Amino acid sequence: MFGLQQLPEILPVFPLTGVLLLPKGHLPLNIFEPRYLDMVYHAREKNGLIGMIQPAVPPMTEQEGEDMFGTAPRRRPLYGTGCVGMISDFIEGEDGRVAILLIGLNRFDIIEEIPQTQTFREMRVSYDSYRQDCAAPARAEDVLRQKLVLTVEKYLKLYDIAPKWELLEKACDEELINALAMICPFDAAEKQALLEAPTLGDRAELMIKMMEFSLSSGRQPPTDKIVQ
Repeated sequence: MFGLQQLPEILPVFPLTGVLLLPKGHLPLNIFEPRYLDMVYHAREKNGLIGMIQPAVPPMTEQEGEDMFGTAPRRRPLYGTGCVGMISDFIEGEDGRVAILLIGLNRFDIIEEIPQTQTFREMRVSYDSYRQDCAAPARAEDVLRQKLVLTVEKYLKLYDIAPKWELLEKACDEELINALAMICPFDAAEKQALLEAPTLGDRAELMIKMMEFSLSSGRQPPTDKIVQ
């Protein structure tokens, strides 16, 4: 596993709307567009690291491309914060697609975009604001953990989602909270807010507020949310 000092200054980035990767989280991805296949093979030759980040402006028309599948225009503005992931599993399909599993390592802030020499985008990044991400797993207060789990159970019933609680219950606080943040079908702006929450406790409290609002308002689940 990488320590903070081993993380690179320049990262290839995969802009993907509605997809959240958090430290110590696990994100499966199916890669099929040529520029992102190039990115994955390039990363494997270097250090196995990819920066996951969301476009700041979601596509409004079909002609603009679909960010959910990584086919949006190349220069779309990005949010300023993402998370670097390490390629864990790598499976090549007969149709040319690649299935990978990313393990979240550390959040980063974009400093600047590197002049493009590849088919994919690369960013100069800083990890200074999130130095705690590479530390030992953080803990949340037991009451907060219990309240979060109870709220998540009610919230996910809105979407007919049944997570594997037997696995989540064994997870440490950080793994549990980050896994639930990635599983829940929040919209892109909500996921970005969770990513940028300074501490684990802040993230848990924000998740609870988001879900309690949906539960109290009787808001119907939108049909276009992605469940990871």
